[in-house]
Amino acid sequence: MPEYADSSRTRDETPHERHERWAWIHETAAMTGWDFSPLAGRLVADDPPWDFDQICLDAMAESSRCLDMGTGGGERLSELIDRLDEARPPGEPPPTISAAEGWEPNVPLAASTLQDYGVEVTRYDSEHHPEMPWGDGEFDLVTNRHESYDLAEVARVLSPGGLFLTQQVDGTEAQEFRDLFGGGVGDLHQQLEPCVSDAESQGLSIEAARKWQGTMRFTDVEAVIEYLAYIPWDVPGFAVRSNLDVLRRLAESSEPITVTQKRFLIVAHKP
Repeated sequence: MPEYADSSRTRDETPHERHERWAWIHETAAMTGWDFSPLAGRLVADDPPWDFDQICLDAMAESSRCLDMGTGGGERLSELIDRLDEARPPGEPPPTISAAEGWEPNVPLAASTLQDYGVEVTRYDSEHHPEMPWGDGEFDLVTNRHESYDLAEVARVLSPGGLFLTQQVDGTEAQEFRDLFGGGVGDLHQQLEPCVSDAESQGLSIEAARKWQGTMRFTDVEAVIEYLAYIPWDVPGFAVRSNLDVLRRLAESSEPITVTQKRFLIVAHKP
């Protein structure tokens, strides 16, 4: 397989060379933590009207023991902790913060990033572990950004009066990709209304529930290929060689490749 140091090099390519380059992009794309910087300038995404990081920071400033689920490589949590001193009342001790991450390559990265902050990182995700490895009522705040969760377990580890904050990707996001490359309909349960109902069924009280729709715009087909390598669950089983006709058509268009972005927010507390 040739080494394509510059994935934008398309001049004088034969169709076969271009297809091989596309396949190489998809096969070698690897994301560290939750870092989309390789797509900077090639992927432009709208932002929801709420600031989830600020919501989490405000809650952390009033908490004593926090858990961050799906911490990735610890990048986002470390930035929040850096801002925490300014958000807390003078003289108030900082909260004890724990973190969970389910993707094995991210765990040592998060542990390294968060070590100096005194944050213990535990490997956990709700899809592969039946129970959270923490005691009943251990946290007064659980934050979760784009990570799976078991609401019964979240409710169990929350203390009375504790807060659960989550921003989620709607399961029907980027349906345009599934329409183009196959994959059927997304996860209809991974939407605001069913998730709110689940939270209420576990005895949590909903303080806020919002959903939002925007767009993601890709400047070129190579950015799409790389993105689908980073986020394989958007089109399970995607492969370049079985989608060459569609990819060629996208490459020949002069318009950005645009798909729908969807997010929802839930703020819930345990009575």
